[in-house]
Amino acid sequence: MQEHQPPSAASAPAAAPMQPTKTPKPEKNLYEPYAMPSWLWMTFCAIVSTIFSLVLNIKLVGKANVPKKGPFIIAANHLCWADIPLMPAYLSLQMVYIAKEQLFAGTFGRLVRFLGAIPVKRGEADRQLLRASDTLLKQGKVITIFPEGTRSKTQKMIAAHAGVGMIALRAGVPVIPVAICGSENTLKKFRPRVTITYGEPLILQPKGKKVTKEDINQATETIMRSIAEMLPESYRGVYGDETAVQDVTGDTPEVL
Repeated sequence: MQEHQPPSAASAPAAAPMQPTKTPKPEKNLYEPYAMPSWLWMTFCAIVSTIFSLVLNIKLVGKANVPKKGPFIIAANHLCWADIPLMPAYLSLQMVYIAKEQLFAGTFGRLVRFLGAIPVKRGEADRQLLRASDTLLKQGKVITIFPEGTRSKTQKMIAAHAGVGMIALRAGVPVIPVAICGSENTLKKFRPRVTITYGEPLILQPKGKKVTKEDINQATETIMRSIAEMLPESYRGVYGDETAVQDVTGDTPEVL
């Protein structure tokens, strides 16, 4: 009976080569906005303003009210997608937008981030956004917010979220109210008149040592009333009468 011999080392199958382990890419901190080089930002604004001059009849009012540098907050009403590029097109300042979290997914999300936006979680008090806003404003940045949280489908102002008042009171920086009129007709009419009115800076302060919900609601109300006063009466919506419109949820703004 033949004795079974174990296979020699030479005849043993070769071990599979070790595959290099891929190191996962670190996740990007979406609360650290991308900052374009100055020359690229100025080129972007020049291109956008040139395009708008061809398709819109732009009128600027009170542009001298906008500071030459940050930190400050721009708060505007929201009628159309065109409002987003209209904000920086006629100012020489690079801005940080606050945009809803869902916009940061996929290919479109790369564009949103390229334009310098940071996300906000919808329907909740986003503490990470508040901390990021504080940091950016301390760095001298300009933050742009559309406090209504969405485009008005009726061209009338709707009740704002309290986030704009919360951010302004925490940071203690000026707020520039901006009223946009006529942008809802972009690409619907031939060179429609679009008026952008920049209001005087608002300095908002809490009544006591701590910021309260009442302070936040009052600050938000003051900002929105300032915007409404610069708009034609037909655009003022819920801010067109003397009744206070206060958002008591304390949510941060749902933007774009």
